[in-house]
Amino acid sequence: MSIIYNRLKDLNVVETQEVKRLSEQTFEKVKRDLFDCKLIVDIHKFEKAGARAKYSIHYRVEHPSTLLTAEETDWDLAKALHKASDNLLEEVRKKAKKETRKTGPKPFPV
Repeated sequence: MSIIYNRLKDLNVVETQEVKRLSEQTFEKVKRDLFDCKLIVDIHKFEKAGARAKYSIHYRVEHPSTLLTAEETDWDLAKALHKASDNLLEEVRKKAKKETRKTGPKPFPV
């Protein structure tokens, strides 16, 4: 696997496991369309004096031909990860659709 995690030490054990599990699922989906790529996960945890913390998730896919990014912020870690994952998969779908349109089959001349 080619997943790079940044700032995991700011999270506790349960949060770290959740981030790794959901990021691996996302990477499996990304690899279907983009081969030979890396997923970089940046996690920022903003803690205030209260009981809750705010999470900012930044996904970055580095591929030899392109760079795709997605980010999301939420008070719930799982929700932020899922939203960022959906944003990233939408970017991958756009890129894959654009490439197949460029290199797709040529129409048969009449």
